[in-house]
Amino acid sequence: SLRPFRAWRPAQDKAHLVGSRSYVLYSEDELRAKLASNPYSFLHIIHPDHYGPRVADKDQRFDMVRRKYHAFCQEGILVRDERPCIYIYEQWVRGDVSRGIVAGVSVQDYREGRIRVHEQTLTVRQNLFAEYLHRTGINAEPVLLATPEGTAWEAMLDPIIGQRPEVDFSTTDRVRHRMWAVGDETTIVKLQEAFSRIPVLYIADGHHRMASSADLADRMGCADVDPTSWCLAFIVPRSQLFIHNFDRTVDTLNGLSEQEFIEALASIGELERTEGASAAPGVLAVFTPSGWSRLTLPAVPHGTSPAEALDAARLSELILGPLLGIHDLRTDPHVQFVPGTHGVHELEQHVLSGRAKAAFHLHPVGFEALKAVADSGGIMPPKSTYVEPKLRSGLTIYSLEDV
Repeated sequence: SLRPFRAWRPAQDKAHLVGSRSYVLYSEDELRAKLASNPYSFLHIIHPDHYGPRVADKDQRFDMVRRKYHAFCQEGILVRDERPCIYIYEQWVRGDVSRGIVAGVSVQDYREGRIRVHEQTLTVRQNLFAEYLHRTGINAEPVLLATPEGTAWEAMLDPIIGQRPEVDFSTTDRVRHRMWAVGDETTIVKLQEAFSRIPVLYIADGHHRMASSADLADRMGCADVDPTSWCLAFIVPRSQLFIHNFDRTVDTLNGLSEQEFIEALASIGELERTEGASAAPGVLAVFTPSGWSRLTLPAVPHGTSPAEALDAARLSELILGPLLGIHDLRTDPHVQFVPGTHGVHELEQHVLSGRAKAAFHLHPVGFEALKAVADSGGIMPPKSTYVEPKLRSGLTIYSLEDV
């Protein structure tokens, strides 16, 4: 089910200045430069202690976030919509368009399996974000959800996107952002009715945010009418969710020479030298200082679960673990992850510069494979997918304190 809400949003003339990428995507130098050059950036709310001594106590820091957020509201940098809305958000990235809706989704749907997961959450991170939500009273980073094929709800947005958007700007990473606020009750009810007929939504990105929202609602004993019983979400149709590969580099061959490593790969599956990177389902592209190879993995054994059948899982099972001694991708310092959007050239540079001994290029996971893992209750290996769109933080802020 969907919940319209009265979002706090950037004043129209400042939307391009307020919205920011997720703070974890900025290096320390980039963060410092953004904060110094842009007084309107949402990063000032997330990092209120950046110009003074770093605050170690998380509760104190979360209270500073809350105060900075209220300061942005009082200064008119953030303005609240007069009535509850569902928001249409559209993003253009490298010619691909993702168009969906921003609304609240019920944590009860998550608890009862109508919002399905494919990733294991870390309790520490989950608890930390739940505390953040509780002390700041805001949710400004939506969970990304996808609807399966055949729902066709997105056609309902067509009459609205023909109108002039309230927000339309491009960012320096060459992404165009457009947004419409839909306050018409008839349209909202039609969207709610359409979503009531969709049995399952799938989390594409934001597992910890969804789990934390559910934890907080449980902890507070919230009823369904309470804003805390809902989580901010950006929902797109499956056709406008873009799933890219997450590649791996390793800085160790576990005592093997390059030639010994190549021979070990040849004992696992069919190996052939290639001129460039060539990956496919069940086929890995491997780069070492002498160039690219194509490794066809053995057939997936009968009875293998959807999660264990993924190429990322088989890479760990057949190569990273037994050959290289890398068993825990979450903690092992010898493996690094490179989003597929960076291109295979970056993998080559890692190896040729000496930063890595080998690189593995994987074919992207399809939505049907993601759906199969989620439907079976399975968990994907860490960093199996790099998903777009990436909604900028601070464009729609959901208040947990009132609607």
